[in-house]
Amino acid sequence: MKTGTLPVTAILAAGVGMGSAGDFLLRGPGEPGLNFALLFAGLAASVGSVSLKGGPRLSREAVVWMATGVFLGTGLMWRGSELLRLLAFVSAAAAFALPALHAGRAWVREAGVVDALEAVAASGLHSALGGTRLLQGTHWETGAVDESHGTARSVARTVAVGVLTAALPLSVFGALFLSADPVFAEILGHFVRIDLASLASHLTLTAVLSWLACGYLAGFSSGTRLDGLRTVGWEPPTLRRGEVAVALGLVDLLFLGFVIVQFRYLFGGAEMVEVTPGMTYAAYAREGFFQLVVATALGLPWLLVADRLQGKGEGPARWSFRALAGVQLLLLLAIVASAVQRMRAYLEAYGLTEDRFVATAVLFWLALLVVWFGATVLRGRRNPFAFGVLVSGFGLILLLQLVNPTAYAARSHLDRAEAALHQGSEPGSGLDVTYLAGLGSDAVPLLVGRMDELTEAARCEVATALLSRWGPHREWDWRNWNLADWRARRVVRTEGSSLRAMAECPPSRES
Repeated sequence: MKTGTLPVTAILAAGVGMGSAGDFLLRGPGEPGLNFALLFAGLAASVGSVSLKGGPRLSREAVVWMATGVFLGTGLMWRGSELLRLLAFVSAAAAFALPALHAGRAWVREAGVVDALEAVAASGLHSALGGTRLLQGTHWETGAVDESHGTARSVARTVAVGVLTAALPLSVFGALFLSADPVFAEILGHFVRIDLASLASHLTLTAVLSWLACGYLAGFSSGTRLDGLRTVGWEPPTLRRGEVAVALGLVDLLFLGFVIVQFRYLFGGAEMVEVTPGMTYAAYAREGFFQLVVATALGLPWLLVADRLQGKGEGPARWSFRALAGVQLLLLLAIVASAVQRMRAYLEAYGLTEDRFVATAVLFWLALLVVWFGATVLRGRRNPFAFGVLVSGFGLILLLQLVNPTAYAARSHLDRAEAALHQGSEPGSGLDVTYLAGLGSDAVPLLVGRMDELTEAARCEVATALLSRWGPHREWDWRNWNLADWRARRVVRTEGSSLRAMAECPPSRES
């Protein structure tokens, strides 16, 4: 492929194919599942097709990252948790963004944090706007072909671009006209024996998806680097080493002051909290955890910025940065310990939920990154830090898929209720039945297997919810197939008679 040209024909063919497939796959009822996994696989196939038709040559690293994206995309058909499905989608999209930055060439292992962030941001920007490049003839590929073949290709390309460009306005204006004038809709309906509103919907979705796919493929073919800042001569600012040291020192003092003041709350336990005026155990358990997680998450970017601001080089100033940054890393670990202590109190008071489970996992991941920062950036090895963040982040998402936080949270709730019963409490005390009934498909096999542990009223509510969400009357489609949903439907179908009996709640007795 010549510099400045794009394999437009291949990109249009693959993009329109992705749009058409997406319109078909995304029409299935229910939550995202097999359809999104197939779309990620189709996107990888589209990149390979464009590469074979004159696009950039794919390195082994690019193939690995796209395969990783396809694999992570299967997470959408594994768990029923909305949060895990979202994480699976985001991680798969990020994996596809990485090889696009340098047009399929290997680069990630030697990349920095800014490069990885640029890859994700640039991929999204090119997907949204990159389709406009296909309308510019200067970017079209050229070759020595016979005149008739060249004319046919030119006509086909012209038609494809015209259809792609007109699809969206045709759909929008058509829908407006049909809804504005019933007579017009009736007359047009006599000539066209189709559901015009449905046609407009299909054309709109196909056009949008085709546009996004073409934009991504066009960006991949030339690389998605954001060169605009470089062309205007922008350079990242730098500060004197002393100025960076002062800034780090002040932040260290703030962190240190927080840890000192909070020390008895962080490590004193419930007894220390209870004797503190105005501080209850419940308030201690509820407040502060997520703020501390955010503080930990922002601490590392701040240190990366400080490292960038001081520029390169060695000497006493470099060692002062390492010392001050090292102190801040230790304080961040203390804050992580504080957050863990608060979460323990939170769980003792209120029990485990999926959100709390995932937040705790993210906290431990951040603690790992704090240690990794000290082993890499503080030793002058900035680029390996970014690679470690990527690998560990994908590993965290995969681990969450394997652990199944939703079922873990449901098991924790049931175990707490059973422990309370053994301690002489009322049956069902401390059990959030509404929360259990609202859990996703990941928890269904566990709930059905432990229904006998619930009170009669709780069994009625949970059984009713399970039959409503996963019973045979629920509409589903193979395009939205998901393993957890399939298991939930199978369990509810197998235990349908007993669940229906439980759902027949006895009338409440009025006093």
